[in-house]
Amino acid sequence: MSEEPNYEQDIGFGAQEEGGQSTRPLLHLSPEFLSKRLHFCSKCRWTFENADLSLQDYPGKEYTFHDWAGLIDAAREGCHHCYVLLNTLDEEHILRLTHPDKLTPQESTDPLKLRIQSYDRAWTGTPGVMTSWELHSVKQKLYNITLEPLEDGIDLSEAEGRFTGCTSTNSQVSWKQILSWVDQCSGTHPSCNARIRQDSRDRKPTRLLFVGDLDNPSVNLCETKSLDLSRTDYMTLSHCWGDGVPLRLLHDNYNRFLAGIEFSEIPKTFRDAIDATRRLSVQYLWIDSLCIIQDSREDWLHESAKMHHIYQNSYLNLMAAASSNSHGGLYSSKYPFLSIPFLVPLGDPHKPKIACYPYMNARREKLNDLTLFSRGWVMQERVLARRNLIFGKEIHWECHDSTGSERFAVGTALEKRQHTVEGPTDASRRSVWQNIVKDYSRLNLTFASDRLVAIAGMAAELGQLWNGVQYHAGLWSLHLRSSLLWYSIKPCVQARSFIAPSWSWASLGTAIQWFDADDFDGLAEVSQVDVHLTSHEHPFGPVTKGSIHLNGPMCQAKLVKTKYTEILCFNQDTEDAVPKPNMSEDDDANNDSGFRTMVVLDHYPWSEQEMAAETDVGITVYVAPLQTDIDLKLTYSGLLRLGGLLLLPTGSFPGQFRRIGHFYIQDQWGMDGRRVYDERIAQMRKEGKIQQKDEKPPSFVNREEWLRRDPFGNGVITRTLRSRYISAVNLGYAGEICKFLGYIERWAEEREKLGVIDPNLGEADVEARGWYRYEIV
Repeated sequence: MSEEPNYEQDIGFGAQEEGGQSTRPLLHLSPEFLSKRLHFCSKCRWTFENADLSLQDYPGKEYTFHDWAGLIDAAREGCHHCYVLLNTLDEEHILRLTHPDKLTPQESTDPLKLRIQSYDRAWTGTPGVMTSWELHSVKQKLYNITLEPLEDGIDLSEAEGRFTGCTSTNSQVSWKQILSWVDQCSGTHPSCNARIRQDSRDRKPTRLLFVGDLDNPSVNLCETKSLDLSRTDYMTLSHCWGDGVPLRLLHDNYNRFLAGIEFSEIPKTFRDAIDATRRLSVQYLWIDSLCIIQDSREDWLHESAKMHHIYQNSYLNLMAAASSNSHGGLYSSKYPFLSIPFLVPLGDPHKPKIACYPYMNARREKLNDLTLFSRGWVMQERVLARRNLIFGKEIHWECHDSTGSERFAVGTALEKRQHTVEGPTDASRRSVWQNIVKDYSRLNLTFASDRLVAIAGMAAELGQLWNGVQYHAGLWSLHLRSSLLWYSIKPCVQARSFIAPSWSWASLGTAIQWFDADDFDGLAEVSQVDVHLTSHEHPFGPVTKGSIHLNGPMCQAKLVKTKYTEILCFNQDTEDAVPKPNMSEDDDANNDSGFRTMVVLDHYPWSEQEMAAETDVGITVYVAPLQTDIDLKLTYSGLLRLGGLLLLPTGSFPGQFRRIGHFYIQDQWGMDGRRVYDERIAQMRKEGKIQQKDEKPPSFVNREEWLRRDPFGNGVITRTLRSRYISAVNLGYAGEICKFLGYIERWAEEREKLGVIDPNLGEADVEARGWYRYEIV
């Protein structure tokens, strides 16, 4: 067991320990102080008993409170509320309190003010009255919290009004809570208790660490070929490598690790994980750096291909969430008054009605802000494990059925964890995957080449549920055209080596997003996808190349980098198309550019010298519209959003391109246009020309026939461009999308009349003017 933290002999301010999420000072507590029973000071009791709780407008009633010295004295004497208030102050006020000379005379002598306002929280969807508290000094508001009604079934009797002795996440109190979570989950959560999945019996880890037990604390590497993991529990560890792990499994030390590993050479985080494993009466532990041969690419590929099975079948996953390397350990010091829920006895002190949950939202530990959860690899470890025990500044619990934390440890109503790889319909599974990718793309990877590998476990899990749908380098075959319309939050540096095809989000090292709507109108069709895997043992893993073949509209444009932004110009003088800083709205509306396009680049296609130039720089690109999404959820109007890709020719052969960005055009229609669109869309749905993502088109007997004949979910493609949305045009809403589609057709007509042949364009579709067959790599 790790040692309990040492505190100063009196209450005072000090820096938070290294490795935490903040360096702001916290109040230290003396041993004598820790032995005191928690209570409320006379000022707090009077305020609680006399507060006006009638519904009021902001800012509510104001009450005289302690001055600064009185607030510190009350906290020193054990007032729970005053102690929490002090630890809610920002760094500036903490520093001012530690240096009284920095306080103005008025601040030193004038009392602080508490403003209390009660208001109906019906707007949140939950009935009841909430109370807002604001602490004000002479100069400014210092903090505010929200007190909520105590929910039925929540018992805070063990925490109310006394200190529980919990000064570390390695204390007896913390371990009592951990064992309670584990026992509750093991006894009452059937979905968390499958010993090992039937489909992964041959996908067990090749090696585990044998850690013995508390009475026989030996550690050695063991090979699992002789272990029946359907009858043997093991645990896993998620951790940050930092600058490197000092102890790793290598070819040279393999035999020595089989014989035994000296406990003294094991880093602190691993030692704590071994200690936790023994306490939970489990004898085996999997740690990546000690169970995968680190100087063997072949072993790494073999083990990484079954990583999701390793975490899925683990009895429990330990997460060293607050440590940035293998030396930080699992456990942290705790400041007890900030960990104990307390009731605020407003009105009748014997019948407290309101509890603070949590009582400092601004200072609450947010899981996604912890060091570990910035790592890309950790996301699938966390999502796939059936149980996670997360060690931050407090301990958090996650399993398939519930979540919890020490702060809400006693009888708390628990909620589902953030991500699950499941969904009952095609549309819900697609939405699940998009949400996973959006969050995953924001995380960090040490090696960019791991971008598809570190998410492969979640892809494999979804692939087992998604019958008839294929996985292609981070995207799924069903509604693939729509999936191609991801866009980056900001341009990134183009990768020097191949990671994924340019049409896959995995080709970029930046956060990505999707626009999604229930109805869509296809403007192009996907005809073929070819992806070459690095290893056929790893069908959801890395790839060596990939291409997508499409048939759809395309035209040439000029992408111009101006001093202010990037714009697309279509078949016109660039100078006329670029909005000037002093151009009026009327001039801009009459500009010959014809329609407005929004450009989101994956990366900049210009050289460093061109990017640094003060003058406008243009490059010829090709625009390929793919789909119009139709969002009718807006109450007073409908939104049409045409999305497409910006492409550059590869120069290898005609019709082959690589993606460099995304463009879109939006039209929002008023009520008249909305009414016509409702009628037209209903008719097009009936004809199968517009498809809803969650419905099989009416022309197919069943889902199996639909996926067999239309595996990419293209739907019925109408090849007319110029009069595509004529219903709205007839009402006078000749929007940007109508202009753009008409332009593509006119562009093709003019080039055909002039006999202009573009060597970059692919084979023309003889059935539709402006349509071409092309490939994106």
